[in-house]
Amino acid sequence: MILTEEFLSGISMKYNINSYSETRILNENFYMAAENKTYDLFISHSFLDRTLIITLVKMFNELKYSVYVDWLEDKSLDRTNVTPDTAKLIRSRISKCKGLAYIATSNIVDSKWCPWELGIGDGIHDGRACILPVLENTADFKGTEFVGIYPYIDYAEIKNSENYDFWVTDQEDSSKYISLRAWLNGQEPQKHND
Repeated sequence: MILTEEFLSGISMKYNINSYSETRILNENFYMAAENKTYDLFISHSFLDRTLIITLVKMFNELKYSVYVDWLEDKSLDRTNVTPDTAKLIRSRISKCKGLAYIATSNIVDSKWCPWELGIGDGIHDGRACILPVLENTADFKGTEFVGIYPYIDYAEIKNSENYDFWVTDQEDSSKYISLRAWLNGQEPQKHND
């Protein structure tokens, strides 16, 4: 299923995310100093989606995916004083990830950084960049403009199981998909006859 704002709001309430502190996330999950750490995913997002991002971090971490979020990991970054050194640091962090997820919300449209991060992630990781759409309703996702060339992440039950995982799906053929973990390890979406 494509994630919706309503679904993530329910998850947020389940985990009481509104009162969740960044320190609590850092302490209860497997974060360490960003300088020496590698990650599964760089999370490219709008800071306006902060609560949604914390919810996604919690979901990823529960499934044992490590994710990089700038304001959680690099507290020294100053959004009011962005410099070329900021870009160098972000590029360095992207290179320490296996892939990049561009969190497509209505807020990301105004971001100058996110399209740049997507392009950097695509180039550094030889195509291991994808879109994680968060829709206002349950309409099917179809990427437009430049995001239409990337596969997208959805969240669904594992076959013959009651457990869920993140899946990477081909935008041109939704019958082609693969687990996020396998995709991050270099495999491509495969055709399934569900």
